[in-house]
Amino acid sequence: MMLADVERFRVPAAIVQQTEETLRSAGAEGYEAFVLWSGCQDGRLFNVRTIHVPRQDSYRLDSGLCVRVDGDELHRLNVWLYEAREILAVQVHAHPDTAYHSETDDTYPIVATLGGLSIVAAEFCRAGLLTSSTAIYRLCSDGWIEQPADLVQVT
Repeated sequence: MMLADVERFRVPAAIVQQTEETLRSAGAEGYEAFVLWSGCQDGRLFNVRTIHVPRQDSYRLDSGLCVRVDGDELHRLNVWLYEAREILAVQVHAHPDTAYHSETDDTYPIVATLGGLSIVAAEFCRAGLLTSSTAIYRLCSDGWIEQPADLVQVT
């Protein structure tokens, strides 16, 4: 089976909490941050096991905020994933206002496998990660398509 076959992503509450703290901390300084989740697929279920906060540079530009993770850091992450036998399946970040998938989000994802998720929290995640103001997108053959909130289940 492939990541595109997954029907539910199960994530431990502790990983959600760590993700919220990371996004809020960056947001308090007026920046975005990227958090990544990896784990293992069990048929149509994906179990998130590990949170990753890669070394990254955050920028405030005239056109908005952005985050850059360099090639060496992506290589380090890929080696870790291979050795741990985990799959990178979810990228998470927050916007300063509403949650949506920007053109930059569409064009430069870190999770680039069909079936992977991109979760975008509103208002630097101040209200929490998996709330009604959060947008969840899935990479499909037609691009990033918005998904229902129940695709992600907190345990």
